This record gives sequence, structure tokens and C-alpha cells, in this order.
Amino acid sequence: MRRLKFLFLFLIFVTTFLLIYSVLYPNIIIDNRIINLNEEYTPDLKIYNLFGDLTDMGKITGNVNTEKVGKYKINCQIKYLFFRISKDFVIEVIDSESPTITLHGSNPSLVCPNKIYEEEGYVANDNYDRDITDKVIITEIDNNIFYSVEDSSGNSTMVKRTIKYKDQESPSITLNGGDSISIYLGDKYTEFGYTATDNCDGDITSNVISTGYVDTHKIGSYTLTYEVSDSSGNKTIKVRNIHVKKKPTYYGNGVIYLTFDDGPSYLTKEVLDILHEENIKATFFVTNADENTKRAYELGHTIALHSYTHDYSYIYANSENYFDDLNKLANKVYSVIGIYPKIVRFPGGSSNTISRNFSSGIMSYLTKEVLKRGYVYFDWNIDANDAGSDVNNSTNIYYNVVNNLSHNKTNIVLMHDSSGHTATVSALRDIIKFGKEHGYSFKAITDDTPVVIHNVNN
Repeated sequence: MRRLKFLFLFLIFVTTFLLIYSVLYPNIIIDNRIINLNEEYTPDLKIYNLFGDLTDMGKITGNVNTEKVGKYKINCQIKYLFFRISKDFVIEVIDSESPTITLHGSNPSLVCPNKIYEEEGYVANDNYDRDITDKVIITEIDNNIFYSVEDSSGNSTMVKRTIKYKDQESPSITLNGGDSISIYLGDKYTEFGYTATDNCDGDITSNVISTGYVDTHKIGSYTLTYEVSDSSGNKTIKVRNIHVKKKPTYYGNGVIYLTFDDGPSYLTKEVLDILHEENIKATFFVTNADENTKRAYELGHTIALHSYTHDYSYIYANSENYFDDLNKLANKVYSVIGIYPKIVRFPGGSSNTISRNFSSGIMSYLTKEVLKRGYVYFDWNIDANDAGSDVNNSTNIYYNVVNNLSHNKTNIVLMHDSSGHTATVSALRDIIKFGKEHGYSFKAITDDTPVVIHNVNN
């Protein structure tokens, strides 16, 4: 009986102890144990028992690197009454963002019907793994290419490129000699030729159909038409204009055409000031282009081409060098005034003999070829000699000009506005005054100006 009583009391004690323990024992909970990469992390800690919130009494140790995927252990401890509790938690940093795939080239991509698609490229990037282009898997199904990639966390992405076997690009026709050619009345016109290429079919020159005619015995403009189609039916038409002109003659109109070679320079501004004050238009055969060139053009003067390098050994070595030099200058002038001049002057004039040192017969060829390419060249019949022995003598420059003027000819006066020709500037106003007092008019060279050319000596 006594043993039963003891056992009963013991059970009451244990039950009471467990009841008190369960009421007082702190419960520790962290809810946010899975977080995204680079997300700011603060443990959502809760500590409580039946009597209330004990969170403030807890202490957390351990670090979580949110910039690196992985599992991290933190520890929470609390001292409460006779309880000393320590509990570990595992916090997992995960990457839930899918990688990206960027396709180079076009999408959909047009491919020639007779060709195989050549991969245009792609890149794959992941917010965590960075460049994962080498992990891209390519799958071709019908006319679609699928690009898929998976990052180290198992996030995947897929993009599609559609291939269309279709040719929408027209072929191109290149006319040798340019699309505008001038020839003289009575001369024979010989076709300069052409080439036609297509992005899919390649060289299709043999498919070009040329129509039109040129009557070289009649002054006028004639049109030659060149037409070509590729295998997909894309068509291109190119036109060449042939201008049959009367061969220039040396005749007079009593006009003075002041021309300035080798500029612009710091002296060009002074020349322009004098011309503007005297209300005179002139022609500038330039070797460069700057703000003075632009001003001259805006004031109504003619901008013509001389030479980009003015290096005789280069430009007269062969025709390729000459036109390379001329084209560079033309492009420079275009960038400043917005036009490509068609009036030119050969360095040294068409009659120069220095070109013999570099290429025999080069001037005979160039004087004809520039005309075929739509240019008109001018020499001169009055030389101020300001690039010769009178370079520093303004008086002699003045008389070199005025003593050779005539009302019975076209007066093309050669002068220079390049550096060092201050004597030319000094003589200019007096030359203009003489011309005005003796009934001359002044003009800039245009397409209508009677052409003055020298006899070719090479």
C-alpha cells in the first residue's frame, strides 16, 4: 500500500514537472531559411513559450553569404530561467533566375534558297555563372534552330531562331567609267563595260541586258539602260547618261576669269575679302578644303579640283594614282561644301613635260579619260608668273596679267592663293581695277565657259 502511494506521488510530481517544463520551455523558430541569391538576409527569428514572446533574449551567431549559392549554418542561443538552449539552423541561398541567350544576326534569318544557313552566333549569360556560352545546346528542327542552356542551379532557357530560305535582296550593277560620260561630237563611243553581282547567285554579269543607243554625230544626251534579274526574280536597273558635246574651240568673249591654284591658305581670306568688296566672282582650283573654301562657295565662287597631294612623281606615275588623288580631293571638298566638283586643272597644266619623267604618254591618256568620266579640264592663257620668278614682285605680277588681256579671247588668268603669295594679294585689287576701267567683265568658270586648253606634250 505504501509503495502504491509513493508511486502515485511520483507520477503526480513527474506530471507536474512536465507540465511546468512545457509551459516555460522556449520554442525557437526561423521561418526564412531559403533565400534568393543577392537578397538581403535577416533571420526571421521567433522565440516564445506559453507566457509570451522571448525573441529579444535570443542571440544568433554565424554568417550567410548571399552572394554565393550554398547552405550555411547559423546558431541561436537563449538563456531563460534554468534553460540553456542552443539550436542550429541551415540557411540555403538559391539561384532561381534563368540565364539569357542573345542571338547575333537577324531573327528570322533570311538565307539564299541555294545556300546552307551559316550560324550567325550567340552568347549565353547567367546572373551567377556569368558567361555560359559554351554550355549552349543547339537543336535543329525543320526550319527552326533552338538554343537551350542550363545554369549550375538547374535554371534553363530556350530561344528559337527561324530560318527563311528566301532571297529578297536585289542584285547590284557597277558601271565601269561611271554613270555619266561626256564624249565629243564625231568621236566613237565604246562601251566601258559593267559587272553585276548578286548576294545569292554571285557573278551574273552575263545576265545583264543593255538597251539604248548613242548617236555620236548629233549633239545631245543619250541614255543607256542596264537591267539584270537574279534567280529569285529580284530586278535591278542602272542608267548611264552619255553626253555628246561639241569639241571645245579656242575663242574669245572678252571676259576675265581669275583662277587661284593650290589653296586654301591663310591668304585665301584676304583674296575673298577683296573679291567680295569688288563684287567679283573667281575660280579656286583647290588642294584641300576648309572654312575658307566653304565661304568661297557660299559667296558664289566656283570650287574646282587641282590635286590632293600635288606630288608629280605620284600622280603622274599612272592613271590609277591620278584618279586616286583626284577622288580623295573630291571627297574632302564634298565633306565641306556638299558637292563633287566636275571642273579640274592638271598640276603643271595639260601641257606639262615633267610627267615624262614618270610615265610616257600619261597626259595624252588623262586628258581624254577625265572627259570620259564627266570632268572638264581648264588650263590658262595668261600666267601671272606668281609661282615663278615674280613670286615676290607685285608690280610684275600686275603687268604680267594686264598686258596680256584681250577683248578677243577668253582670258583665263593663272594665279595662286597658297602660302607665300602675298605679292599676288597685293596686285589683285589693281588688276581688277584695270579690268573694270577697260571694259572687261569678270566671271567664275562654269560649264558654259569656253574651254581653254594647252597642247599636250606627253
